[in-house]
Amino acid sequence: MGRPMKLAETVDGNLKVAAANTSGTIGDTALSGSTQIQFSANTNTSGGSAKSGYATAQKGSTTFKITNADGTADCLLVAAAIAGNLQCQLTATDSDAGTYYVSKITSRYVTLVPNDGVQFTSGQRALWVASGSEVSGVSVSIPLA
Repeated sequence: MGRPMKLAETVDGNLKVAAANTSGTIGDTALSGSTQIQFSANTNTSGGSAKSGYATAQKGSTTFKITNADGTADCLLVAAAIAGNLQCQLTATDSDAGTYYVSKITSRYVTLVPNDGVQFTSGQRALWVASGSEVSGVSVSIPLA
């Protein structure tokens, strides 16, 4: 599975680690002092549509337990627009504002499938960073809440 994503840990509802060390972790996006990865997911088992949410656990290299307004479910990370139930998606953005679907994410890298971006090819890995600090051909940003 590679290096799994780090789960933001809390004590009494407060983050245990300083905000600078928790950027890009998985966990509740409502926690103060932290910036968690924001997924889009359809957590319904029948019908419904994709909504913003957050991962509470990484179950495999492409499977995450996602919580959003519709509930919590194990969702498969898809490298395309969400077309079915129990799917989640991340869209990465390069330094030229080109977009990519993320097919796999680890604690530092994403594997990309181009949507309208041209800096990376399908299956290429890139470092993921906070928005605004992308480096052409090296890194992409992913949505953080």
